Amino acid sequence: MLLHWNRKHNQACYVPSISQTVNERQYRYGNNVILETGTDFQLFLVQMAAGNIYYDPGIKMENASIKPKIKKRSQFRIKSQNLPSLYKVNEVLDIRGL
Repeated sequence: MLLHWNRKHNQACYVPSISQTVNERQYRYGNNVILETGTDFQLFLVQMAAGNIYYDPGIKMENASIKPKIKKRSQFRIKSQNLPSLYKVNEVLDIRGL
């Protein structure tokens, strides 16, 4: 897990969104993105010990009525306000000027 975390999350881009449901779920995105670099698995463990990261067991089922195929889609989740604690460098970038 240590190698997977460092490889997958060392350079990340987060795109904040706001969702609302009228008839169906809709998303709106702003002009800012969050660039995060320099993670370390110890930062992950510190946030998990603090209770800021939680395990979200997810299961995706396909072809339920014919031949069900189950795929595990479990993830760890953290509130966006705690994201900077997982990285050494945090930068908010306004993409309107790009």
